[in-house]
Amino acid sequence: MIIIEVLVSLLILFMVVTVSVTTIKHLNLVRTQQVRYEDVYRAVINIKDYIDADICKGKNSMSGNFNDYEYKAECSQEIEKRKYVKAFNEGDPEGNIGNVMAILYKVVLHLKKGNFKKEYSYQKLILKKIM
Repeated sequence: MIIIEVLVSLLILFMVVTVSVTTIKHLNLVRTQQVRYEDVYRAVINIKDYIDADICKGKNSMSGNFNDYEYKAECSQEIEKRKYVKAFNEGDPEGNIGNVMAILYKVVLHLKKGNFKKEYSYQKLILKKIM
């Protein structure tokens, strides 16, 4: 009877040790992924802020290096609309004839660092006044 109790307690101890080691390995893996994600997130935000003033305003593509990340940004126009003007009096013109043009662009950002390659995209709205 004592041998069975010892075997059961050894089995329980072995399972506790195994679960503990597996949990610690998993937590280390998650921590490593979190650090890498934070690094990539910071790089994307900084690159976006860095290129935001020039991209889609004369330059449709930009590339360079930022914190060991190689990036290439490409801008493409999605939609272009003018402000809608409502006719208040009979005979007034009505429709998309206003003096403000809204242009929606899609910016695709390609990141590369060693074996890591990722593509991110965001939209950018530019308003232009038309005379």
